[in-house]
Amino acid sequence: MRLRLAPVEYKTCTTAGCEMKYEGAQCPKCRQAFTPQQVVKALHDRLILVDVDPPLYEQTQRCRCTECKNLFDLSEHDVIARAQCAACGKPLFQRAQLQKIWQEAETLLQRARKLDRALRQVAACPHCAQSVTVKSWCPLHDPSTPPGPTGGLPQNLTVVWVRTFHTAESLEELQQREWLEDEPGLEPETEIETEAESERDDA
Repeated sequence: MRLRLAPVEYKTCTTAGCEMKYEGAQCPKCRQAFTPQQVVKALHDRLILVDVDPPLYEQTQRCRCTECKNLFDLSEHDVIARAQCAACGKPLFQRAQLQKIWQEAETLLQRARKLDRALRQVAACPHCAQSVTVKSWCPLHDPSTPPGPTGGLPQNLTVVWVRTFHTAESLEELQQREWLEDEPGLEPETEIETEAESERDDA
């Protein structure tokens, strides 16, 4: 096993007087459920255990909003939905138009960025003539205010560490175990590394 200093994703409870940071599906203090439209997700550097089975944390990628710095997911379903009219559900672009828009776009984030720019040039749906409103991709953005020039989409995805909950124990709980308290400090086979050190090793 290794101890690693890594950017861990946390949610901040929005209940008045709570504001607890947590990792699960709901605040462990007030039990408010996580909702992407209300709860901020941010990164906090902390020591985590890696190379354990089952894993306590795993790496994933998130978009970090260019305006509010909130972390949010980007899925293929999100991109497909943006290419359709919110009123009638029909495609806002013909297949050939989409192929041209997504030319040389190798990743989902690149396709989303290119689609966002193209949507800003569409005044109305070609099928139902309803006006097309460009929205921010960040779920926390106030819909009553226009999105910024990038729609909240970053240039690149951010790598984060997310709690798996394969086990109910956190690092703090594991540290209470006798096998971590038998000897002062860490056991010989346990290593501590940072993200930067790991990246240098991988290179």
